[in-house]
Amino acid sequence: MENIIIIGSGPAGLTAGLYAARAGQKPVVLEGLESGGQLMQTQHVANYPGFPETVSGPSIVAAMRRQAEKAGVRFVMDAVESVDFTGPVKKLMTMMGDTLEAKTVIVASGAGVTKTNLPGEAKYWGRGISACLTCDGAFYAGKKVALVGEGPATAGAKVYLTRCGAEVVGIVAPGEVASFDGDAAHLTGLTLKADGSVLACDGLFLVTARTPQTQFLGTALEKDDKGHIVVNGTKTSVPGVYAAGDCIHPHHKQAVIAAGDGAVAALEALAYLARGA
Repeated sequence: MENIIIIGSGPAGLTAGLYAARAGQKPVVLEGLESGGQLMQTQHVANYPGFPETVSGPSIVAAMRRQAEKAGVRFVMDAVESVDFTGPVKKLMTMMGDTLEAKTVIVASGAGVTKTNLPGEAKYWGRGISACLTCDGAFYAGKKVALVGEGPATAGAKVYLTRCGAEVVGIVAPGEVASFDGDAAHLTGLTLKADGSVLACDGLFLVTARTPQTQFLGTALEKDDKGHIVVNGTKTSVPGVYAAGDCIHPHHKQAVIAAGDGAVAALEALAYLARGA
């Protein structure tokens, strides 16, 4: 029986683990299939407090992980497939076939970008292709960028990038793209399906929905119509279960916000344990 199990190893999960470990709880962090969360996909971060120079997302995650390990967090490379929150003991069934039990659980499973899976996307991800306007928009001042997406969000993205000083040279629906192209190091444009023409650009932003990674919860927690966990602060619909980070936010998906959520969730879990609930 664990006191606190944390699902997810991004900024929310790592911060929750740090706070819980410093309180002497020796929490377990289940890393999931993609250790470090979405921040691992971001190569240039200039808006995370405490880093005056641009730093990579993986570097921030690595520093947070070292700090959490030093404090006493135990990491397990496993993912949760289903849960049972019906009783006072929270049960987690994992991909490795284990059933873990805990008095409290913090869900920090994040949200994944809906990628196109088109040729060149994986190769140039972080090398000209991004999904985070606020992370990377400022790096394209004076440069040409394209948007791949559709719907009202693309208009807002164009306004934001224009304010950053970028020139938006085109807005293309994902279904109109044949491939993402580039040289050995960086994206140089995209090829259109209709006529095979190339839209040249220095960078490209995917304006697609981010899907909260909450499917494994089933109906155990209240969720909105998009799958985000419904919370009051970080408290979920089940006492003793808390949630933090991108899995609870329909909008503002930022690492610093996720980290703050993780701290709050851990403090709430500690208070729950102290009450002996």
